[in-house]
Amino acid sequence: MFIALKIKAKSVYHGYDEEGRLIIDPVESKGFVEKIIKIDRILSFTEDYIFIECPHDTVQTWEYEGSLADIKGKLTSIDALV
Repeated sequence: MFIALKIKAKSVYHGYDEEGRLIIDPVESKGFVEKIIKIDRILSFTEDYIFIECPHDTVQTWEYEGSLADIKGKLTSIDALV
């Protein structure tokens, strides 16, 4: 299953350093782009961000257009929200 969203990359989480601090790299994005996202890659949504599982044991956060209610509606329409 897939979901179409307009997103803008925000940051990449690479894990933790030797002192237990998160390693986060900001991502520069000029604007929103439409992306077709495999549902299995989605870790969670907040009011502002979507958290995506990526290669090399990284997680990316993306801003998305619309509201959390819009996302819930899309997921409900494809029976992907319990």
